[in-house]
This record gives sequence, C-alpha cells and structure tokens, in this order.
Amino acid sequence: MTPEDARKLLGGYATGSFTEAERKALFEAALEDQELFDELAGEQALKEVLDEPGARQRLITALEPPRKHRVWLWVTAAGTLAIAIVIGIVVSQRTPPPPQQLAQVLKSPEPVAPAPAAEPAPGPLKRKVAPAAPPVTLSAPASELQKAETENKLADRIQEAQSAAAPQESGAIRQFAAARAPSVFAFSYTVSADGFLEIVPAAPGFLSVTANDAIILPSRAVNAATPIRIPIPSAATNLVIAFSRTQGTTGTPERRDETSGTVTDQDPPNGRILIQLFLIPGTR
Repeated sequence: MTPEDARKLLGGYATGSFTEAERKALFEAALEDQELFDELAGEQALKEVLDEPGARQRLITALEPPRKHRVWLWVTAAGTLAIAIVIGIVVSQRTPPPPQQLAQVLKSPEPVAPAPAAEPAPGPLKRKVAPAAPPVTLSAPASELQKAETENKLADRIQEAQSAAAPQESGAIRQFAAARAPSVFAFSYTVSADGFLEIVPAAPGFLSVTANDAIILPSRAVNAATPIRIPIPSAATNLVIAFSRTQGTTGTPERRDETSGTVTDQDPPNGRILIQLFLIPGTR
C-alpha cells in the first residue's frame, strides 16, 4: 500500500467507515511510516470520543444550523428596534421649544450720559435635549444558549483527548505492534517420566522427530506456544529433533544429554535447529 492510499484510509478510521481488511492494511502501513503512525495515534483519540454512546448524535445535533431560531431572533430584533425608533420620534415632537432669553437695554439720562451704552449681544439659546431612549437588550432563547454550551463542552473534550493521546501510542496500535514484533526462533523440550516427549515451539515452523532412525513424527507445520506430545518407543535410545522455518532440514545434529531444556536458532536468521537427544545414560 502506498502512503497516498494509507492517508485516504486514515480519514475513515475515527468514524469506522472501512472494512477489517482496510483497517489491518492501514496498521501495517503505519508501522513502516512514522509520520503516518503519529497521525493514526491522533485519530485514535477522536475515535474513542466518537465511540462513546450517543456522542455522534449529540455532535450532529450541536452542529446542525438552527435556522428557525435564527429567523425568529432577527424578526424580534427588527421589531424591537422599530418600536424604539418610533418612541424616540414621538418624544422629540412633543417636547416644547425652549424659551428665549433676551437682555434688556437701559438708557442713561440724556444730559449725563455722553453716549448711549452699546447694546449687549443676546444670550445663548438653551435648548432642552430629549432624554435618550433606553438601550434595547436582545436576549437569545434558552435553547440557543444550551446548544452553544453543549458545543463548547464537546470541543473541549475532543481537544483534551487529542492532547492526551499525542505523547503516547493508543492501546489498539500498541497491541497491533506487539503482535507484529518478531519472535525468537526456538523450542523447549521435556522427556517426561510417563514416556512422552513434549515440545513447545516459540515460533511457527516445521517439526519432525525420529527415534533410532525411525520416524515417529513426520514433518508438519506447528504453531507457536502450542505443546506437542509424542510417545517415545520403549526401545529408543536417542531422538533426533528437527525444527525449521521451511521443510527439509539437513546437516549434523547437535548432541544433547539433558532430558529437558531450550534450544535456540543454530543458523540465525534462517531458522534451523537440529539436535540429537540421548535417552539412556549408558549411551551418553
């Protein structure tokens, strides 16, 4: 999968709108691309919020544009403003004009006054100013306030979840990475007192066992951590155990005298183990 295809799938991860195969392919691509891995970790936080019961419906309801309430709010505001304007016009028309103040001119007696006193200029006219109309307060409906509060709370939760997920990997990605981690190619064996050989592979591969050159377990595929119990023939003096990633292990087996133990890869990293286990103390 190319990085462009992986980022196309990334958009549907939080909403869960792709198949399990696409999800697995996206995780595999994230393990090889650190930038894609970081983006996927951020999307995981959003996915956990959206997976909460009822979270998606609340988010859709909060983001839906309240058309009817907005129309009603504008109509109410326009009507209130028109009423305020009409009241202001009526008050200004009913206010009586202010009285004019005129100064009187006193004349001195003709023989005494050398010249008539200059007529003073009329005083300034005082005009009564109409009281200002009270401010109009437009209150939004209670439902609008509740929706706005719900949107803010949801946005805060999403931001907190994204900031908490930034410094650490999400649980799902860590589990997937652990499952993809390479395992050690090895197996443990035990010869029990009841005459059985028990083998527990640490990795998947092909296992075969022979006793005195006689095949007692033909080569077959085995899974990791799955115990295999094989009955040991009573006349067997040694066992040859072959375990490899592919069929057809050849070579000289490595000698083992212990009746239990763990054997790791003898030809790393090819994955090949071949041992000869001696059972009777006299043959050791």
